[in-house]
Amino acid sequence: MVGADRSLFALPRIFYDNFFRRTGILACSSVFLLFLLGGLVRVTGSGMGCPDWPKCFGLLAPPTCDCQLPPNYKQVFLEKRIQKVNRFATMLEKLGWTEKAAEIRNNKAIFQPEAFNVAKAWIEYVNRLFGVLAGLFALFFWLFSYRFLNTSIKIFVCATLGFITLLLNAWLGSIVVATNLLPGIVSVHFMLSFSSIYFFMFALNNQAGFVFARGETKQRIHWTILLLLSLFIVFLGTQARENVEVLNVSGTLAKDGILNWSAMGTSFAMHRYLPVLFMVYAFWLWKLCKKSTPIQARAFGVAGCLAFCQIALGAININYVLPPITQVLHIVLGASQPILIFYWRIAKPIEVN
Repeated sequence: MVGADRSLFALPRIFYDNFFRRTGILACSSVFLLFLLGGLVRVTGSGMGCPDWPKCFGLLAPPTCDCQLPPNYKQVFLEKRIQKVNRFATMLEKLGWTEKAAEIRNNKAIFQPEAFNVAKAWIEYVNRLFGVLAGLFALFFWLFSYRFLNTSIKIFVCATLGFITLLLNAWLGSIVVATNLLPGIVSVHFMLSFSSIYFFMFALNNQAGFVFARGETKQRIHWTILLLLSLFIVFLGTQARENVEVLNVSGTLAKDGILNWSAMGTSFAMHRYLPVLFMVYAFWLWKLCKKSTPIQARAFGVAGCLAFCQIALGAININYVLPPITQVLHIVLGASQPILIFYWRIAKPIEVN
């Protein structure tokens, strides 16, 4: 058959190309959706809604009441979690990270049993279901990337790395649960999600070629700066969120009716002011490009507007002590910004009439 690819099945090559592209887009979309669901889990305190992983209270689906659990369920799942934490700490010691291993072993929160809460259990469970869905899309994306092994090794390598980082993040999610949302591990879990989606986007770009306006090449350095700056702001945000947990436990989260931002350290101060620098830089680029490359200018303008929205949401979070809705929006927009910038950074230029 002319134009057929028999490396997998006797189907036209365009079938594999289209399936690869669609599963790649679904993989990227589902990973992005996990930012939204992860934010919902975080602000509702549902991270420990299921004390075990991948099951929830030992079941395929969460129970609807604690009457479905054994009387000693707290102790049962606590012992399992402690065993898993000890294995993880031992692995860290073998890798030379003895201080982090000691921190985990000495974390008193790990030894506190988790009571069943039906709402939190189902919120965490839905988050896990979409994690499985993302994994299936990523698996098909990786399988169909094999077709490009002889023509573009970059596509296969990027799809493989994306799939591996997604699996690694799933495993790290189980560690997050086992260590009772230990600071540091939660941040790595969040940031690693960007690696997966970036690898998938890079593979898609090499296969199909995202299109963008002429002049993108000379603007690439600006997109690189904005990308690094946005990722650094997100990383600082994860550190600030961990400080929020510490202040919340100590009862000093609020002061004089607003968020006690002065007690949250340098990372939070930088997280507050760097978006202003980002916004000014993006709007300056918008003004610089609006006559010569209007599509470029609109992209820079969108980046600046996202930064402005983040600043506004941050102000609401400070003055009203982290309302759940604005927290979720802050997380989602914060994740959207570096993903969009990465898209604009790698997109291939086209001629614009």
